[in-house]
Amino acid sequence: MKYLDLKELTKALATKTGCSLEAADSFIRTQDLYFDKIGVNIDPDAASLTSPEPAVVDDADMIRFIVENAGMAESFVRRLADAEREYMEKNGFIDERGDFVPFVKGRNQN
Repeated sequence: MKYLDLKELTKALATKTGCSLEAADSFIRTQDLYFDKIGVNIDPDAASLTSPEPAVVDDADMIRFIVENAGMAESFVRRLADAEREYMEKNGFIDERGDFVPFVKGRNQN
């Protein structure tokens, strides 16, 4: 399973969009709250007898959630989301069909 380092993602988004690390981090943390809300985030160690239904991310709903909860302009959130998708594709978290590859995420302390 792949590992997504959220600190590295934060740096990459800030670099790509020219925003502050704080703004990129706010985007990622608020997006993570959205993922919690819709069931994308699951505990990989949780014992489950059945596979969870795949969660579907509605991009427009996610953008709206981030705008409302992070206090960012929609155009800025879209730029960050585009930069994130580019990062995820480039680093193999999204396959050639456009599907997410299973991964765990965290923040390295380095």
